[in-house]
Amino acid sequence: MYYMNLGSIMALVIIAVILSLSLKTRNPEISSVVSLAVCVAIIALSIGRIGLIVDTLKQLASHIKIEYAYLIILLKLVGIAYICEFASGISRDAGYSAVSSQIELLGKLTMLMVALPVLIQVIETILAL
Repeated sequence: MYYMNLGSIMALVIIAVILSLSLKTRNPEISSVVSLAVCVAIIALSIGRIGLIVDTLKQLASHIKIEYAYLIILLKLVGIAYICEFASGISRDAGYSAVSSQIELLGKLTMLMVALPVLIQVIETILAL
């Protein structure tokens, strides 16, 4: 399933969404499970593609002479963003918009914490000029 193209994946998602919507009025619990299963499946399919992205970024980093630590920070930031967006979307769909907002805030603060070493390095570089 790793090699499925985007069109096939989106077709399956649309079918699952239609199924979930049709179940929503009769059996909302099953509808939620279908929605969650689709989200988990999409994430599982996406994880396989992340390896290709990481390899490409490593090649790019070696060509432009960027420190590997900065690449790791970039990947962490992207991962945090996706995880928080996923959790926030699930919470919002379940009717917990306040929880969704708090997840987004936590994600932003976590991203700021992870990015602080880069910010400190930039400031030190500017002050050294």
